[in-house]
Amino acid sequence: MYVPLFRRRPARVNVGRYKPLPQDPIAPIDRVVEEGVLITASSVRMAIKNRVIVGALRDDLKFDAEALGKAAREEFLALADENTYTAKRLERLGHWAYSPGDANLGDPFVDEDEIDEEHRRRPQVHRALAEALKAEADNSERIRAIVEQARDDAWEEIGRELRARLRNTGYVRETDPKYEKMRAKRVKEFIKTDLARLRVTDD
Repeated sequence: MYVPLFRRRPARVNVGRYKPLPQDPIAPIDRVVEEGVLITASSVRMAIKNRVIVGALRDDLKFDAEALGKAAREEFLALADENTYTAKRLERLGHWAYSPGDANLGDPFVDEDEIDEEHRRRPQVHRALAEALKAEADNSERIRAIVEQARDDAWEEIGRELRARLRNTGYVRETDPKYEKMRAKRVKEFIKTDLARLRVTDD
């Protein structure tokens, strides 16, 4: 049987010239600010939810919508101050705040002009977000809605944990006469020993 000493290379396939995928245009500042407000509102709602849980389980406090609304406003204002500070810092640093093209160094298919523009407008974005967050803090309807949703989330979380804790008992209600008696004890143990799992500090 004849075996050729040299094998013929397969013919090259012309796959065409590489064309980079189109880059997404820089999002308008209004859209960036809108998304920032939504993210911040979610963070504020979670912070208020944690206050409700801690107040109910640790401090035995009644639900105080006015106090929680004030806390929500303070959260918005604190985050607005952070964005104002960031904008001032970036403006003070000027061109030292970023290095043109550093986000995609070495990538020949990235429009560095767009990257530079995104960096240059960062102070403007932070200032616009700060103003939007201040407006949220002054919106009483918005604050009320956040507090109500935080309350509902808190009770749902407490109830879910409590139901799970009470189910894991080893007692069968229909057959064990001690079930109801021990139920109150289990609730107290839950409040005492499982609070750490529910409590999220303001840190």
